[in-house]
Amino acid sequence: MSDSRDAKRQAGTLNSDLIVGGVCLALAAVVYFSTRHLSPLGGVFVNYVLVAMVGLSVLIVIKGFIRPDYVRFFESMVERNNVLIGIVMLGLYLFFLPRLGFLPSSYLFYFTFNLYLSENRLATRNLLISAALSLVVVTVFYYVFHYFLEVPLPEGAWFA
Repeated sequence: MSDSRDAKRQAGTLNSDLIVGGVCLALAAVVYFSTRHLSPLGGVFVNYVLVAMVGLSVLIVIKGFIRPDYVRFFESMVERNNVLIGIVMLGLYLFFLPRLGFLPSSYLFYFTFNLYLSENRLATRNLLISAALSLVVVTVFYYVFHYFLEVPLPEGAWFA
């Protein structure tokens, strides 16, 4: 191993290729085991995507051993906390999605996430823009997926 690679590793950086490749392989495994109940024709697209995903993930992992890229994932505590808060918000959205249904939970998630990403969060202008954006974007997604593509969306167990 060269001296520059050792210096990068000692500086608190991580091999991004191994991390991304490993996460993609784990995601492919989760998708594989959760889609085995699909009919043979229903799983054709999923299987092709999985083959491509696993192939590309293996290439990334191999690259991580041959010629790794080292990166520092979080430059500051603020950046790390912002990512963690975003993950918690996404987890709450996924928790409430089957309980409240697609529309209420998506309106709430999109509104709060948009507000969180704003500079001056509680300004009246930002509140109105976030509300308008969430109303338009979520409603358009709902109509496209529900009526045009005929994808069944969660109804909400608490309101059923």
